[in-house]
This record gives sequence, structure tokens and C-alpha cells, in this order.
Amino acid sequence: MAPTQKHYTAERNVQILVALLKAHGVRRVIASPGTTNITFVASVQCDPWFEVYSAAEERQAAYMACGLAAATGEAVVLSCTGATASRNYLPGLTEAFYRKLPVLAVTAHQGVDRVGHLVAQNIDRSVLPRDVALASVELPVVRCDRDERLCTVNANRAILELFRRGGGPVHVQCYTTYCRDFSVRTLPPARAIRRTAVGDEWPAMPQGRVAVFVGSHAEMTAAQTEAIDRFCGRWNAVVFCDHTSGYHGRYRLLSALAFSQENVRSAQGKPDL
Repeated sequence: MAPTQKHYTAERNVQILVALLKAHGVRRVIASPGTTNITFVASVQCDPWFEVYSAAEERQAAYMACGLAAATGEAVVLSCTGATASRNYLPGLTEAFYRKLPVLAVTAHQGVDRVGHLVAQNIDRSVLPRDVALASVELPVVRCDRDERLCTVNANRAILELFRRGGGPVHVQCYTTYCRDFSVRTLPPARAIRRTAVGDEWPAMPQGRVAVFVGSHAEMTAAQTEAIDRFCGRWNAVVFCDHTSGYHGRYRLLSALAFSQENVRSAQGKPDL
């Protein structure tokens, strides 16, 4: 009998990470053996997009990632199991930090509820040395829409940070339930978020409803108010404000009053941009 064919994991947080790595053009992965990271490693192994390298020892893996990132100018992903394996990344990540190399360290985790309770293979990675990562995010197990949104935002943030302001290493803590379901044949999509900075080419304005949101803000100058008003006039937009927004122009709408009424549910509060 032929062996069972493996596909992507059913763990949604891992699916999101894998999908966003592809969306952002990250393809090189250096994997070290373990059990806690099996859902991520098995998923990238089944996808021909990724180039997966094996490194049995995590310190070696981190320096391999530095070399690949320096040689190619592209991001490189590290993956290891839980416990002290991740500590072996610290020397290589320190080098990546000072050389501004885009290395994404994905460490697997069973959950903070198991840290400090005599459960094997669980260590506290909530506080990192200041010079090993530009950012550290968590991808929790997805059990609801809020978990999905958090994973999506955090995974995008981590990948974008690899090249921001000169770039450098980033840490992702990926939770797992040790799911053994690898039957997902088609990788579900995840929303890729792009960062647009001054000097970049901005995306085109979409068709549909446009709104400007202003939270608490200093009092707007006449020039600022006029700039907002010109924008709103050009794009038929509105400005969602509260009483501390500092904006008192022609397109001001106190959105909390308009959209927080129990008996009124209006789609106008959900603009396209």
C-alpha cells in the first residue's frame, strides 16, 4: 500500500503564516528537527514554493540563515521545536541584529499556561534580549474570528518588520495543539497587509465609500482642515470623528452617535477605504 500523502496542516495559525510567507515572497526555510514545530515544517515541505534546508543543530541553523540572507538579500525563516532548542538561536540572531539581516525565527510553543508548571519542553520566551529581534509576536491557536484576525495582523507585522528601517531579525512564537491532521489539500488564503511609506507608489483609490477616521488629536490648523476638506470633496468622503478629534471641517461626523444606536445598523459605517 502506498504511504498516506501529506498536505497542509489543519492548524489555522500555521496556515496563515505559511500563506503570508508566500504572499510576501519569502521562500527559504531552515528547519531543525522536533515535534512541537511539526505542523509548520510538514506544511512547507509539501509546498513546492519553499526551499527547505535541514540543520540538526539550531545554533548552526541560525548562522546558516545569516549567510543565506547576506548572500541573497532575501528573508530566511528558521523553525525549531519548543524548550531550550530556541536558546541556540541567540548567537546567530544577535549577529543578524547588528548586520541588519532579515531572519525570521519561528519558535513553536504549547502555550503560556504550561510554563512554570513542570510540563516538559516549555520555557518562557516572553522577554527577549534587546538585540536579537526587532519585534516579537505570537500566533495563538485559532478558535474564533478574533484569533484569526490577531494571527493575520501579527504574522504580517513580523514579515514586514524584516525589512523596515534597514531590517533585521524578527521572532514569531507559533502555538500548536500537535494536530496530526495534514489533509488540507489547498492552502486557505490569508490577507496580506502592505506598508506604504513616503516615496513609495501608493495603491489606487478603490471604488465605493471612502472615509477618514480621526481619533483624539490636537486642534487642526486651518491648513490641515482645508487639506482634509479638499480630499473629502474630491472623493465624496466623510470624516468619522469624536469630540476630541480637533477637526471641525465641513465633512465632520460624530460617528459614535451615528453608529452606536441599538436599533440602527447601517452599512454606511463600514467604508471600502
